[in-house]
Amino acid sequence: VSSKMEEAASEGERMLARVWKLIAANGVAGILFGFVLVLWPDIGLTTIVAVVAVYALVRGVLSGMAAFSAPLLRSERAWLALEAVAGTAFGIALLVWNDISAKALLYVVAAWAIAVGVLMLAAAIKLPLSGGRRLLLALNGLVAGAFGAVMFIEPDAGAVAIVALIAAFTIVTGVMQVGFALELRSI
Repeated sequence: VSSKMEEAASEGERMLARVWKLIAANGVAGILFGFVLVLWPDIGLTTIVAVVAVYALVRGVLSGMAAFSAPLLRSERAWLALEAVAGTAFGIALLVWNDISAKALLYVVAAWAIAVGVLMLAAAIKLPLSGGRRLLLALNGLVAGAFGAVMFIEPDAGAVAIVALIAAFTIVTGVMQVGFALELRSI
């Protein structure tokens, strides 16, 4: 039984490893987006909304490309497809609803972070991954969900804190995604 589980994990990792570049690109996009927010301290709310929308769309498109270019089983492909739909939906919503308040933006990003966190945790459980890779993906999901929860718990933080929290979320989860992608690359 143990060898069959290891064999399934190995095969699943090989299939997922074929899209490691897209997963890494997703992480790099998050890191770059976070640094844009950090390095542009006097960014206006409208610009923040536009940048978050573009990032969500980029992440959604990259997740969609990974979902449909990886030779995964339908049930294993679902977590990437759901992340693609969530990112694209949040991006489009922000582009359409671009005059939102800072607090509304915070809630949108918080909900997105929690959704991404839940999807990553589900993927860590569902995908046939080895222990270390499963742990890395689960940790990424927990971090994303924790950032979302903190944003919901502390919604009255100032604008600088909101930007810093969004930047920290994208940088940290981006670094973790790049790490996961590099782990997959080693397969």
